[in-house]
Amino acid sequence: MGTNLFDLSGRVAVVTGGGTGLGKGMAAGLAQAGALVVLAGRRQSVVDQAAEEIRAAGGKAVGTSLDVTRISDLPAFFESVVKRHGRLDILVNNAGTNRRVSALEFSEQDWDTVMELNLKAVFFCSQAAARIMKDRGGGKIINTASLASTYTSVNQAAYAPSKGGIKQLTQQLALELAPFHINVNAIGPGWYRTPLNDDLFRDEGWARAVTAMIPWGRSGTPDDLMGTTIFLASRASDYVTGQTIYVDGGMLAGYRVHRMPKDPS
Repeated sequence: MGTNLFDLSGRVAVVTGGGTGLGKGMAAGLAQAGALVVLAGRRQSVVDQAAEEIRAAGGKAVGTSLDVTRISDLPAFFESVVKRHGRLDILVNNAGTNRRVSALEFSEQDWDTVMELNLKAVFFCSQAAARIMKDRGGGKIINTASLASTYTSVNQAAYAPSKGGIKQLTQQLALELAPFHINVNAIGPGWYRTPLNDDLFRDEGWARAVTAMIPWGRSGTPDDLMGTTIFLASRASDYVTGQTIYVDGGMLAGYRVHRMPKDPS
């Protein structure tokens, strides 16, 4: 009976930015739990490859091209998911970006790029999906927050505010969508090596310094997000909404006794 709480068989999930990194790991977890996963990303070849890997492991997945910053396209995209697959139960808002530039050098274009993808697109994806979920009796929305939702460091002039906004947006949508049985929660990853920060991790000194700050003794892998994603997508979390769950190897618990290393120059 306990395992059935986490069974996603028959559910349809959309994962934005699902072709690489954390999104790919979260999508793989949902597929392992039985969901059919629609991997949405700007590069069709990338999401197709990720979907093929999930299918090869026994899951159900398809790749589809989507630029979530094209706001006017979003309602039609989510309707097309329902038309093709019969339903929409889960949305994982994972697509995101960063620009690591000092506050004094940060350009308006960089600011807009980060905010449009990390925050604006999350709201409008959630809105389009929630309109469908409302009419179908409920659903689950999972946003990708960050440790930067709680603290910041140098060269995060737009990224940290965007992820702080995700935490607040998660609470706001949870409040407004609760009457429709739509749960809205967020996952806050700690330090994970992904395409967004691979240049940092290539600096061995920097990577050692960050790892030393993590009580678990290592940086995260996409597989580390699977369990939390399945939980928040499943019946097991039906009374959980408006929460940000940090999956960080304990780093946030002990962060204040450390000093972040500087970005490699």
